[in-house]
Order: sequence, then structure tokens, then C-alpha cells
Amino acid sequence: MKPYSFLACSALAILLAACGSDAPQSNTGTTAPTVSAENPKEKPEVYLYATTVDKLNLRAEPNKNGKVITQLAEGDFVESTGEVSSNKEEAQLRGITYLEPYFKVTTTTPEQYNGWAYGGALHCVYAGSRANSPDLGKLSQFTMFLKTLDAKKLESGKKAWDYVRSNFTGTSGTLADAVFILLQQYLFRMEREGEFYTITEKISWKDEDYLAINDNKFDMNRYPATKSLAENGFKLATGEGMVFPVVDWNQLSAFFAGMVTGPMSVYLKEETAENNMTMYNDGGIIVPLQEIADRAATWEKFNADHPYFVRKEETTESERWMRLVMVNGSDNTPSYNYETQDVSEDFKKVWAYIQQKYPGTRLAAVVKEIADLSAAEGWKYTKKVEDWHMKYAEKEYAQ
Repeated sequence: MKPYSFLACSALAILLAACGSDAPQSNTGTTAPTVSAENPKEKPEVYLYATTVDKLNLRAEPNKNGKVITQLAEGDFVESTGEVSSNKEEAQLRGITYLEPYFKVTTTTPEQYNGWAYGGALHCVYAGSRANSPDLGKLSQFTMFLKTLDAKKLESGKKAWDYVRSNFTGTSGTLADAVFILLQQYLFRMEREGEFYTITEKISWKDEDYLAINDNKFDMNRYPATKSLAENGFKLATGEGMVFPVVDWNQLSAFFAGMVTGPMSVYLKEETAENNMTMYNDGGIIVPLQEIADRAATWEKFNADHPYFVRKEETTESERWMRLVMVNGSDNTPSYNYETQDVSEDFKKVWAYIQQKYPGTRLAAVVKEIADLSAAEGWKYTKKVEDWHMKYAEKEYAQ
């Protein structure tokens, strides 16, 4: 999860918990967009979800008043054909507020209960042909092991990694995809719930430490505490003068890159590169705008090539977010000068760069629209330009 912030859209929620909640919806339900491992543009035959909370109700109807058929334990797996309810409900799970639909699922137990489960409590680990499904027995053993760990204790990271290295080294294909997803999500849960920032708060950081962290060159063996963090799957990041632990994507990439499917390999490479690059500091953009433009174009192409990717919601959000940054800037690096209302020269240049390098893309069409309007308004942030920004943000997130 990325700490996004942007001018016209800062109040919009970023929901990353379940696959497919962005899908167009009908009165009776629809199909959730996820990936087919065999053909990235082919609608999957079966979806496999892991439950992320304990005692998850499986209901006869897709709403909180629906009759409870049975309850699912954390780490259980359910299958689906991709049908999603047309309604969404708000719920708070593990301290995060979700607004998600219900998914029509079948349990993988011998009884094979059928019903509706809340999407915010399901995490998609596979979508594709039934014949190519990952080994459910091995995945179940892994999730059951993760349940024995305490996400608030740092040593749980090493224990999770040790289990993966002992049981999944040499694994490939869809099983490797699923193991990566489960491990990354568990480490992210640790990052969110563990309050490990209390460890880094006790260190007297030097100026060279901050520089090394921001450049992704910090030696985690420098202090006993940071060495322990690294051993448990974390690296360091900075923000607002603070140093705090985050999931180390370099470790994930080093282990899984040669094992996962093609689409997941591309995703892993891009996510690792972005997690290694500090793009913002105190609300300001600290990398060349051209870099963000390239990433926006990369995600747009990836989503077009893999319309059913297992992490489609996340990759779509990356595409939307970076496209919005190319239009709006950030809180402390806006696309115009707050005092003079002049459009930034840096944004004029990146808009021209995008139109020249990425013609025919949605990104190029959007920046051409705002560039042409701004030029017509004398390169000033007028009321017309402001209205365009607001309408564009609303349109972007209404899809």
C-alpha cells in the first residue's frame, strides 16, 4: 500500500483488500476482474480466495442481514466463479475501513457450502483454469502456520520467511504466485499492526543515515536493531523527519522473481522498483516528473495487457494515481504556483514529453486536454481549469 496524497482527490479512499470490487456491476451480480495465468486476457474459470479474518460469516444473501449458513476461519480458502453483489457495505476489519461488495463463493471443505462472503475479508491468490490451480493443501498448511504467529511480534517475520524457504524453495508458477501474495500480505499486516516504529524511534539517526535510507543504500547491519529488522523481512523508510520499518520488497523479489508467472514477475519488478524509490517527502515530489510519467505509462500498458490480473485493483490504482499526479501534482508540488497561479514550467515540459513519447495512450489524451485548456487560459490556474481538475478526478474514480 502506498501513502498517496493528491490535491483534488485526497479524500478518496484507496481500497486494496479484495480482487474485483472495481468491476462494473449489474442488478444480479457480475464477474470480478482477476488474472488467468494461462492467457492474461482470458476470463478465469475459477477464483481462489483466502479469508483474512476469523469467524467470517457465509450468508444466504449478500448483505449483513442475510442468514448465516456457516462461519469461515482465518486462513480458510473458498472458490468462486467471480460473481459479485451489486451492493457494497462498509465494515472495519483489523483497524481498516472497507467499502466492499459480497462475493458468491463455495467452501473447499467436503461439505462445500455455498453462499455470500464479504469481499473485504477475502484476498485473491489465484484466478485461472481449474487445471492450473495451485496446490491447495500446501497453501492451507502455510496459512495455518501463519495463524500460529503473532503479527505484533517482530520475530514472526523471520518465522514466516523460514517456513517459505523451507517449504517453497524451487516452487514455480501459480503456487509461487499464491505463496508470494500470502507472505507479502502477512508482512504488510505486521508492518501495519506491529508498531515496529518504536524500535527505530530509539535510534539516534545521523544525517548520513537519512541520506542512505532515501537513496536505498542504507546498510541494515549498521545497528543491532536494524539488523534484526532486516532478518525479519523489513527495510527502512523516512517521512516527516521520522524513520520507520516497511516491508522489504528486495527480499521478496530476490526469492520469488524467477519462480512466479510472467505477469506476476512484471508486477514484482515494477513494485520493487517503486518501493526502492522515494518519490515524495513532506507532500512534495522529489523525483523527476518524467519518472512518474514513465511509471504511469507502464502501469497503463500492464493493465491493458493483463485485464484480469490477480492484483488488478492495486495496479489500476497505481495507474490512476500516477495519472492524477501528472495532472495535479502533489500537495507541496502542485502543477501550478499557489501565489501567482501560473502553471508550472516543469509540468508544461512533462505534458509535452508524455504526448511525444506515449501517443495514443489515455495518459497522453488526458495531459493534452489539460495542457490545451491551460494554454487557452494563458497558462493560469483559472476557475475553468479548477473545475476541469475536479470533474476529472470525479470521473477517474467513478469508473
